[in-house]
Amino acid sequence: MSNATDTPTVGGKGNYDESYARFLKAYQDFKGECPKGVTLKLQKSGARYNLLLQFKQPPTGKRLPKTANLECTPQGVIDGVRKAKLVSEALGTITSASEFWDWYDKTILGKNQIEDNLITYRDIFKQIEDEYFAGYNRNTGRKRSRDIASDLASYEATKGVYFKLFPNWDEYPSWESFKAMLYIPLQNGEQLVGSKTFKERYYILKAIAEKSPNKDHLLKKLEPIDPKQTQFKKKQRIGIDAFKDWWYSAKQEAYTIKNPRCQSSRHNWLWVAGMAVMYGLRPTEIAAAVNLTKPFVTDDGITIKALSDPDNQDNYLVLGDYVYFTDAEGRKVSIKTGGRIVAPIPSPEMFKLLELKRPLLPEYSPRKGSKTRTIIGGFDTSFTEKIASMKCPVTQKYAFRRLYNLLGEKYGLPIELRARLMGHSTIVNESKYKTKGIDATLEVLDGCSKLPIPLDVAIERLTALGVDIDSSEAKLFLGVIYQID
Repeated sequence: MSNATDTPTVGGKGNYDESYARFLKAYQDFKGECPKGVTLKLQKSGARYNLLLQFKQPPTGKRLPKTANLECTPQGVIDGVRKAKLVSEALGTITSASEFWDWYDKTILGKNQIEDNLITYRDIFKQIEDEYFAGYNRNTGRKRSRDIASDLASYEATKGVYFKLFPNWDEYPSWESFKAMLYIPLQNGEQLVGSKTFKERYYILKAIAEKSPNKDHLLKKLEPIDPKQTQFKKKQRIGIDAFKDWWYSAKQEAYTIKNPRCQSSRHNWLWVAGMAVMYGLRPTEIAAAVNLTKPFVTDDGITIKALSDPDNQDNYLVLGDYVYFTDAEGRKVSIKTGGRIVAPIPSPEMFKLLELKRPLLPEYSPRKGSKTRTIIGGFDTSFTEKIASMKCPVTQKYAFRRLYNLLGEKYGLPIELRARLMGHSTIVNESKYKTKGIDATLEVLDGCSKLPIPLDVAIERLTALGVDIDSSEAKLFLGVIYQID
């Protein structure tokens, strides 16, 4: 049988894939190890061979061959001997015929496992998608919905974009397809391992593995891989003087533009830049402000004055849950951390310089046919493009939020309050928004030198200056400043 055309076709679990002579030798060598009453049987069916188990089958007691999910290979023979011993033991302990055959299907044929393995990537992706939209927004606690554009975009960015890396959704989960997806090179040519993309791919694969019938195998393969992100985009920062210089220069230049529409657009986006710095907001969040030109009344009946109101000295800004524009289907666009009330940096001088009392919110209309994700980030993208065209020293919109955080620290706002106003936790504030470096520290220290001092220190300094602190006038001033009864 050295000629390949003479090699018989074999059945069982899979195709014949080893030397027929080696298989026959294993069959002859090991079949004698089967227990009494249960034997291996090599049966020919047409041009095909199958390796089976033969035993007296309940309830008839007839000795017949039975498929046992065995390959016609040396390993298949060894597996057959092991299964023969299991069948012999079961025949001696299980008295019910139906119970025996249920056991046989599960243990020998692995039918339950086979049925479970019919879960394809498509099935798992559908489960993950349904669970996502049945959940809640982690920042706001709002119920997710397919009717909200932001939720659709978030799902696509965190789940859908990675599902698309699998070429065949009708395959069953395997380590080979896992590995192929995980190590697809980055399009920008940067190193994959250690990147944010690599980390996100890794954790989406873990989520898929958790729902796979071969869960233990896949998770074991993923375990030795370190998904830690080691490559980070350099965080840009801009100091207050640099920001003022740029803003003032861009403002002056805007007045020289002859096209009224272009001039108006520049003034509008400069107003957004000022709002981002003074309130620590993402540009899109400014598009959710509800009291720019009219007061807002809370559910409790409290009135928050309009930002444009000249009598409004607090200048609180109320953010709604959604921005003023929708996607092409009319679905709402939510802001990242939900509606809240925010306060500006306590610097009336800077607030006045940036002309924030005169709201100039840009008009943004998503282009027809734009993808949901493009619409969601469109306002932010327009902001980035506009400040770049005005030669802003920074291109990252978060640089303005970092400046707000720095100014907040400089003017004595505690980190808990800064974090709350910015819509995140103190941990996030420390790790992502705290500006480090000598120049930043000096700027904060310069601000601290101008903060109110303790009462005892104030009395000591006034006395040194020759002020009679027992006078009614001095007591009045100290009482008002330090709230002394």
